[in-house]
Amino acid sequence: MGKSKEFSVTQETKGNQMHPLRNVKSPNLRVPISTHKNTLLSQTERMICYSEGGGEVSNSRSHIEVRYTDLFVTEDEDSMESSQHEYFNAVTRRARIYAHQSCLQIRPQHLLDPQEVSGRPPKRVKVKGIAGIGKSVAVQRLMYEWALGKNLREFTCVFGLRFRELNLIDAPMSLLELLGTRFQYLRDVLPVLLDSPSSLLFILDGLDEFKHHLNWNGTDKDIGFDTKVPISELMVTLIKGSLLPESSVILTTRPSSDAPKRFFQRCCVVLGFEEAQVRQYAQKYYSDPQVAENVYNYIAMNDSLFVLSFIPLYCHIICTALSEFFSANEEEGDSRRSLEISPPRTVSEVYYCYLVTAVKHHALKGKADRSTPKSKVLSLAKRQLTALGRLAYENLLKGNILFERKDLEKFGLEPQEINSTFLCQVLVVIKEEKTEMFSFFHLTMQEYLAALYCAVNLSKEGDILQALNFWCFGELPSPSSYPPLISHDQQLDHKNTDNDSKLEKSLQMFTRFFMGVIRARLEGQLEGLAQDPFLEEGQVFPVQLGQWFQDQLRGRQMSNEVALNLFHCLMELHIQEATSRAAPEIKRLHLFKMKLSVVDCAALHYVLQFSPHTLEELNLGYSNIGNRGLDRLGPILHRCETLYLRYNCLDKTAAILESAVLKSRECQVKKLYMCGNNLGPDGVLELWSALEQNTTIEELYLDITGITERGTENIVNCLSKNTSLKTLTIAGNDIGTAGRARIKELRRRCPGLRIIGNFVDDLGLLQAYLDWVQEIREDPDQMNAVKNADALQSVLKGLRVADTDGEGENAIKAKELEAQILELLQAT
Repeated sequence: MGKSKEFSVTQETKGNQMHPLRNVKSPNLRVPISTHKNTLLSQTERMICYSEGGGEVSNSRSHIEVRYTDLFVTEDEDSMESSQHEYFNAVTRRARIYAHQSCLQIRPQHLLDPQEVSGRPPKRVKVKGIAGIGKSVAVQRLMYEWALGKNLREFTCVFGLRFRELNLIDAPMSLLELLGTRFQYLRDVLPVLLDSPSSLLFILDGLDEFKHHLNWNGTDKDIGFDTKVPISELMVTLIKGSLLPESSVILTTRPSSDAPKRFFQRCCVVLGFEEAQVRQYAQKYYSDPQVAENVYNYIAMNDSLFVLSFIPLYCHIICTALSEFFSANEEEGDSRRSLEISPPRTVSEVYYCYLVTAVKHHALKGKADRSTPKSKVLSLAKRQLTALGRLAYENLLKGNILFERKDLEKFGLEPQEINSTFLCQVLVVIKEEKTEMFSFFHLTMQEYLAALYCAVNLSKEGDILQALNFWCFGELPSPSSYPPLISHDQQLDHKNTDNDSKLEKSLQMFTRFFMGVIRARLEGQLEGLAQDPFLEEGQVFPVQLGQWFQDQLRGRQMSNEVALNLFHCLMELHIQEATSRAAPEIKRLHLFKMKLSVVDCAALHYVLQFSPHTLEELNLGYSNIGNRGLDRLGPILHRCETLYLRYNCLDKTAAILESAVLKSRECQVKKLYMCGNNLGPDGVLELWSALEQNTTIEELYLDITGITERGTENIVNCLSKNTSLKTLTIAGNDIGTAGRARIKELRRRCPGLRIIGNFVDDLGLLQAYLDWVQEIREDPDQMNAVKNADALQSVLKGLRVADTDGEGENAIKAKELEAQILELLQAT
């Protein structure tokens, strides 16, 4: 884990914190402010816990001091692609940041600490993160600690506003009116408070839920806190600072609905938990410490669950799903039998166990015991699950995540049932003064229930395959042959999206869930919900599904992102007959610059292990897989003829793993690119040793890998015995005088081996690095994403060590490369 660093608090700030009313002289403020703090305490001291009966619960374990687990927050380099599913963005960003070991960690209570450069606290702070990552809980904790007098004592008053509440405002309104409506007990003193804006903090939560259009590029208007304007304009002026610029604002938002970075002095991204916090969360979730440790160990050993657990809401779902399998109450018998299945391994299985557990705990009250078969459990909730699934599916296709009471009633759901049934673990009620709204507590729960609904209601092989064509690729047959669950209106919705791939991207997690639920139905796990038999074709359907995947991989042009989603679908399906049919179609896999998580690597491994062929090329350059990702791919690496692992945050551990691959009798690797990874002297010593035995490798690229003089100690002895190696690149490494002497001796012993020791030695290498510099210039994210600044410095050093004073073409190219690197480093 990277070394954490927190912002320091200056003596001046510490002094100011002791005078919360320093900007307000009126003694009449004390009573209303005290009322405000007491109100906030009652509103924020409990965590919302859907697993314990819906909404806020009152037992001691739900208290925010007990249940709250700190989050990992870091500076935001603003490079996440909002077009992807938020879960995918989260795991790839984690992979990128953790791998570099250089992150700046910010605790939520330090969001307003002075900045290192200016020494002044930021006035506008943006906190970005996906749904369920903990943004709202973090600001809830901030408000709780201010009301308690523990933190943020420099502020006289903290106002918490949620955008989902502001959606209810349609008429123009002033800030004074807005605050007077929301905090009626402060109405008489609001003019006094607003006249001292430097002592005020506004916490604006959930910009992504705001339904009104926000014009960030409009002309700033000179308005006061008593000027009536549309609510969208009011929020923009407050956030930008044209209204009450001396006040402080913390804004939370999801990546899909962002505010321009230029209006903020500090921008942060919430990455959820670290490994230690996952363990801590489990300890707080379970009263029995041994159960908590067993659950954590199970999570840590499973790639899919491990990555999910860093997102707090997923962590909650996982802990709920696993509680049936790790119960310490022996009186309940073998808890593993209570669900009649093994502990979950895939994401789909986690959600299945969560849902069955939720239904069981509510539906069986007074009706049966824990040993009741799950078919009975599901049959008790069939009507509600069907209605929920239809609501989830039809609105998922439309992009709707908020529902009114009439929407629920339209689908046969009774809103008054929510608090007394398992619905409280699925739906969230958003109550305001004039109206109430409903939503699934997380987008993935909506996606899972939609997938469950489709898997239960599609029973013909042809219908399923046509639906997959629509969900994965946006393709529909003629209207006369629409499959069930696909309508003309949905086709119109698809055509009206901003781009052709928007719908398919938004349905990626849904399609993975669908495959997992299809497997559950094939195994009989959905008895009580679905009609039997599952399909007319019965036993042959997995093969037909495999044929569908084979056809896509063989003949369809698709992006890397879509191809990777198909791999995940196969992993969630987890049926060998299907994967064995599809995997042989994969001859080359080019995932260059596609950020891959450990779960992505697990999906690649799962599919490729069923291919009997040699993989001609596996390009994972700039994918940030790290040691853990490479280890997950380890069993299939020996079958890759050309293997690109450039700039993947690999170290000595990866070199040891790759050495084992090269020593394998089954090794078929001919070209290996490991440049830009910090293998170090110990790592390359392992590689030289492996090459002594290897008979397949022809080209090995190790430029900028941290090779030192010590890293060349066995190079002559090992490589002089190798009979296959034809090209070795070690440019950009400081191998010292002894190292250069050893390379000279190796050249003498192996005249057929081409050794590129300096960038100047090879025109093609120089041109490749010139192209690389141009790529970085066009894609600035690369500079931060894979530590290219350090790599550029290494190239620069290598160019200066080599003789570039000549007039030949190589020397000219070398000078051009040096000039471009210097220009790029100065610009960044």
